[in-house]
Formats: sequence, structure tokens, C-alpha cells
Amino acid sequence: MKPWIILAASLAGLTLSASSHAQNADLRAIFSAPIGIERADESTSIPIGIRMDKLFIDASINGETREFIFDTGSPTLITREFADALGLVTLAQNTGTDAHGARVTMDVAVAETLTLGGVTFTDVPVLIFDPSTLELGPCVFDGGVIGSEIFPGNAWRIDTETRTLTIAATPAADDRPAVRAALSDFGYPHAPIIDYRIGDLSDRALFDTGSSEAVTLFAQVADARPVRQRIDADSLREGRGIEGISAGGASEVGDLRRFTLEEFELGGVNIGPLDGTVRRVPPTLVGAGLLSRFVVTLDYVNGELRLSDRTQPEPRAPHAGYAIGYENGEARVAQLFEGSPAAEAGLELGDHVVVIDGRSTRIGEGNPLCSAALWLADGVDLAAARTLEVERGGATLRIELP
Repeated sequence: MKPWIILAASLAGLTLSASSHAQNADLRAIFSAPIGIERADESTSIPIGIRMDKLFIDASINGETREFIFDTGSPTLITREFADALGLVTLAQNTGTDAHGARVTMDVAVAETLTLGGVTFTDVPVLIFDPSTLELGPCVFDGGVIGSEIFPGNAWRIDTETRTLTIAATPAADDRPAVRAALSDFGYPHAPIIDYRIGDLSDRALFDTGSSEAVTLFAQVADARPVRQRIDADSLREGRGIEGISAGGASEVGDLRRFTLEEFELGGVNIGPLDGTVRRVPPTLVGAGLLSRFVVTLDYVNGELRLSDRTQPEPRAPHAGYAIGYENGEARVAQLFEGSPAAEAGLELGDHVVVIDGRSTRIGEGNPLCSAALWLADGVDLAAARTLEVERGGATLRIELP
């Protein structure tokens, strides 16, 4: 996970607002109403863009097209600016929890149409989100987030090798998928839930493309003996920092762990080893990191998740042992792991990084925040960086990395 990236608001633990019984009744009616599906063809494919470890697609809401993050771990969110431009009417409010457990209240509206390629979904509940509350929100969000409430009745094939998202009414037969696993739907927001197993520990996970890791274990799961026994001891790294940024803002600074998990079963098949991390709130996440090895199909028609081998797996870059994110317009060390080359060289959590390999991170007329954040996310390999200049306690320090 790159903590300088805005994580799309993962509201898998969505809760109804407690403001009044009438409000709750309104929300239940909105969220439980059927979503219509109109198709030009049985199958449609649309391009996927990949930036900042996020998947981006074009979608039309009520006939107006914008770019959206495609996030299987989130309900659909519309930016406040886009909702106002569309004239969406607020019908209720909902209070839920974001990816880090923070409570977030959003207005609820219904979009008459949501169109992806040749498929139009009608009467779609949407949450209205103001990305300006997050420092990098305006850099990441255009239209908002396309989420999971539109998944039922379709098979969603996510292929980052060909950079296509295919939506089909009748699922095509995958060519000998490596994994077939049960896919559960527990109602709004119809998030994709899958069973997994580590040794004799069985649990459920959310398949969440909003998470860039292959697997992120809930802390209580990570601490269970069967799991600890299957973590490569040489791979375990401990550190401090934030877990990431979600709708409610940055998580609290806390202990971090990274590791390689030798065993992780889906559908009775061990797809390990997987690089993973730990999160302080449930559930365990199976994330977009799998897309570097597999084409993933979320088949809601047959209740099945399928993983098919990519023609050419994409090697995952090694973690640098530290991460940098923008905070109040300054690039600061947001994660740091013990024993990493950066920590051994003297880097400290919270350091203001002003230069990376000769390039300034300072925000100014020639380096606006959004351009700087995109460069930091996609243009810099921190594991390969050799020189950092940091400001600490009024002094500028030069840190040489091996």
C-alpha cells in the first residue's frame, strides 16, 4: 500500500444512520430497492486506466461522463461537485465507517442511470462525498467511485494485463481457471466476500481493489498461531506509520508489519506465497496485488470467484522499507520499517523530505501538488532512490541510501 494515495472510501461496514426511525426506514428502502439493468449486448468491455495503484474507468451518470475509481470494496460515491452539477436530490443521510474505522456521514441520492460501456444500470443509490476534505482528494477524484452495489446479475472480469473490464450477463468460460472459490453476497452494498484458509484457520475476506496489496490481514488473524506459523520469518518487518488514507482522513500512526505469507488458500488452492500487511480493523482484504498474477472474475450470476493465470505475470516491486506522503503540502515520511536501509541510514518517521535524487518535492508554481503527488506515486521507485535531503529540527540533512 502506498500511503500517499487516497484510498477510495471502503465502507464495507456500512451502517444505517441512527438519526431517526424514519430516516432508517428511508435508507433501508433506498438500499434495498432493485437496480435495473439494460444491455446493448450480452457482454461489454471498457478500458481500465492504472495510476497510483488504482483502477480508473469512464462512466456516465444521468448522461454525463466522468472518470471514476473502480473499487470493489466500496459503494458508489459521487463527488459533491458532480452531484451538484447533475442536480441530484438528497433523499437521506448515512453514517458508516471508512477503511480505518472512522465514522463518516454522507448524503444519499439515487442516480437515474449509471452507464458502463453497453450496460446501463437504473435507479442506483449513490453516496455523495466531498473530496476537498482530503488533501489529495481533488488530485484523485473526478466523478467519484464506481462500487459494488451494481455487481449482482453480472460477471465482472478484471484484466490488468489487457487493461480491460468486461461486464457480462452470461459469463464466458474462463480457460482453465487456476482457482474457483465461492463468492458470497450479503446484501447492500453487495461487496464481494470470499472464504479463505490459512492452515486450520478459516475466515472470510473482502476482495477489495481499493487495496493495492495482495493480502492485508486483520490483526487478530495475523496474530493467530496457524498464521504466524506460515509467515516466512526472514520476511517479517516491523515499523511505524499510518496504514493509509480513506474517506475520514489518514489513519492514526501505529505499529506496522510487512511479511511474506507462505500459504493462503482460496477454493482449496494455495496461491501463496503472497506479500502482505496487517490492518487494525476487520475484515481481511484480498486486494489488487493479485491482479499482477491473475485475471479476476467476480461472477455474481453463479456465485463464484475465478482466478485465471495472466499470460505474463507482472513482478511486484520490492518494498523500500519506507513511504512518503504529502501532509499539509510537505512530503513527509509516512511509514518507516526497522532494519530497512533507510532506517539504518538515519531516516526518521515524520521527516520532511525536500529532495529525492536531486528532484525537489517542494510545492510551488512549477510543481503543483497534484503533479508532485502523481510523480511521487508513479514516477519514483523509492527502493532505488540513493539520496534524500530532509529537514528536521531546523537543519537540512543529506541521507545516503545503499
